[in-house]
Amino acid sequence: MTGAFGFGYALCQEMNNVLFNFKEQKRMLLYIINEISFMHKPMEEIFYSFGGRLKEPYASFALRIAEQMASRNGRTLCEIWHDEARLLQKSKECPKAAAAMLFRIGESLGYDGDKMQIDALRLIDAELSEEIENRTRENEDKCKLVRTLSVLAGLFCVVLLI
Repeated sequence: MTGAFGFGYALCQEMNNVLFNFKEQKRMLLYIINEISFMHKPMEEIFYSFGGRLKEPYASFALRIAEQMASRNGRTLCEIWHDEARLLQKSKECPKAAAAMLFRIGESLGYDGDKMQIDALRLIDAELSEEIENRTRENEDKCKLVRTLSVLAGLFCVVLLI
């Protein structure tokens, strides 16, 4: 019975992990948009400034991007972003759905001009807000169902063994 409950709990944690990643990505987007819009800072400084404010794994993600941009190795921000997003995905710290959104954010950072870049980031922010809202509603329903079914499955196994 404990195993069935643990399985249900793990599934709920996985769903909540995706939601956590989307929320942190939204925070990251808001920092980037505000820094570009109001402070007009270069991207390297933007990543350094908000890197410490995010939760892991996004804090180290932003700081690694800033460090690579500071090294001036000739790679574009989009290339650096995609490489770091792949590393984050490979390390299993970022689920596939969240990694796909990270790649989309990275593509929008390659636009020329602040206005076009801000507009693209705001579009992604709106999509991310909608995704967070949908997943929050969905998680509430599914977690209750998964927990209930896992407890019932555990009870069924106990009854079968008796």
